[in-house]
Amino acid sequence: MEEGSPANVEAGPPRVFREREHAWHHLNHLYEISKRLAGFEGVERTFQEVMALVTQVVPLRTALLLVGLEAGGEPLPERPALTVWRAEDVPAARLGVAAEQATSTYAWLVGVAVLEPRHELVEGLAGAGSWVVPEPPEQAEPAFVTLPLVAKGHTFGTLQMEPAGVVVEEELAFFDALANQLALALDWHYALRREVRLRERAELFERVQHELFQRERQAHQVAEAAHRRQGLLAEASALLAGSLDYRISLPNVARLLVPGWAECCTMDLVGPNGAERVAMMAAEPTGHPLGSESFVAQVLASHPWVAVPASPEHLPEGHVPVEWAEWTGFPSNLRLLIQVRGRTLGSLSLISARPERYGAADVSLFETLAQRIAAAVDSALLFQQAQEAVRWREELLAVVSHDIKTPLLVVRMNAEMLLRGARQAEERRRHGRRQLESILRASDQMRDLIGGLLDRARLQGMPMPLAPQRWAVDELFRQALEVLRPLAMNKLQELVMEVGSGLPRVRADRERVLQVLANLVGNAIKFTPARGTVTLRARKVDGMVRISVKDTGPGIAPEDVPHLFERFWRASGVSERGTGLGLSIVKSIVEAHGGSLWVETQPGAGSTFFFTLPSAEP
Repeated sequence: MEEGSPANVEAGPPRVFREREHAWHHLNHLYEISKRLAGFEGVERTFQEVMALVTQVVPLRTALLLVGLEAGGEPLPERPALTVWRAEDVPAARLGVAAEQATSTYAWLVGVAVLEPRHELVEGLAGAGSWVVPEPPEQAEPAFVTLPLVAKGHTFGTLQMEPAGVVVEEELAFFDALANQLALALDWHYALRREVRLRERAELFERVQHELFQRERQAHQVAEAAHRRQGLLAEASALLAGSLDYRISLPNVARLLVPGWAECCTMDLVGPNGAERVAMMAAEPTGHPLGSESFVAQVLASHPWVAVPASPEHLPEGHVPVEWAEWTGFPSNLRLLIQVRGRTLGSLSLISARPERYGAADVSLFETLAQRIAAAVDSALLFQQAQEAVRWREELLAVVSHDIKTPLLVVRMNAEMLLRGARQAEERRRHGRRQLESILRASDQMRDLIGGLLDRARLQGMPMPLAPQRWAVDELFRQALEVLRPLAMNKLQELVMEVGSGLPRVRADRERVLQVLANLVGNAIKFTPARGTVTLRARKVDGMVRISVKDTGPGIAPEDVPHLFERFWRASGVSERGTGLGLSIVKSIVEAHGGSLWVETQPGAGSTFFFTLPSAEP
């Protein structure tokens, strides 16, 4: 037929219309597919929906998608994810053939030799476990169309489709456009997954980093708290070791605890004579509102551990080592016993205005501190006892060496008088009897003196033991002067005794009173010049019996009077040497009887020593 004939004119336009109609049909479905891919909701679901649209354009029997990416979007070409779509009438054997062809083609296009597809379909196929693809795939059946999925110049998967009929050129173009859209959608999907994964990793890293920072911060705080506690123990130990006087060291420890560890701290010790508050320190809480009632005033006025005086009855009931308590206005209270070697020495109390101030670590800290306080107090008490023992030993030796001199001198002088005594036998017997009696009295006095001093030394600071009885003062005077008379006779001195009429008896320890008279009269004889006079007087004054010993010696300098009764004190410029204990001993004996001792003196006019004893009669 020639060109331009009517037949050719009629055949042209319908063919063009059909081609345009097919193109419009393909574009319309590609548009629907692009919308589905834009709302990508996972590979499995989206692939099924897309293939359902594709079959409306080109009927398919099977479609297999292999993507060499892991769930997070990282490349994993050796283990591609396999997604399968098939028509309802396709048998499983045919699907297996399609899977073998798809994996072989994927391996050749991607460039890997060993595959391990991730899908249950391939578990029963030949070469289970992995497929080795050393050579390019054999010529595929005309029924399979395989297209690479390419993004950014990199092949990351394949799309294999098995049309149900013959594929024309327009359908191949449709498949190519489908593969391009699917590649873009998958690339976007996995890029989003990568970004989400990276964001999750970043968030996880941030959380881990924050947790590590919090742990590090907490560990740092714990270390700081432990260092602070160790610092407190070190400082407290230094203060406790700095002095053997706990009345100095314990207040220093209380100052160390306030206000850093408590708003108020008290330390009470229990001794034989009751309880004593050795230390108390208080401070207003930090940030205490101005104009409000003082916290310290509330503690001092009403706190059960502070407001009442210290006493053994106020120790924790049952001697519980640690006691917690909460009261209105006093939210945090901690009290610990100060114990050592099974003995309770007292308690340590800590009061804070901050609720829940003390935790387990703080309690352990203060338990250790209480133990160190107990050890320090125990050491101080032992040291005091040792010092007291040494002091009493020295005093015992000094007192014995002082007071034994007078009786020994009497013994010596009576012995000398016996040797020089009477010339005739009868006079010698009479004179010797008197001297022997004086010697016996002096020896008895020395025995009683030493026994009493030993008793006092054993007591070590306890009250002086007395055996008071009713005694006539003139009888005590005669017994004392009988022993001392040889000393006065040796200096040609006169001993005078004056006792007022109606003088009542005294209630006193005979040996102790004789010791007082021996000291006072012995001193008077010693400091009174030859041919002088020593006078003993007794009067009743205000229900007491006042006894005086007056001498005619040189008197005592006014500046020496305040020190007369101090232990080991001796006046300067005095030729007579002594231990400086005599008047101190006299004072302790008189005071043990409930009396008093004093002196009246004037330089050049002698001295008079007075002391009082309780009357045995009303």
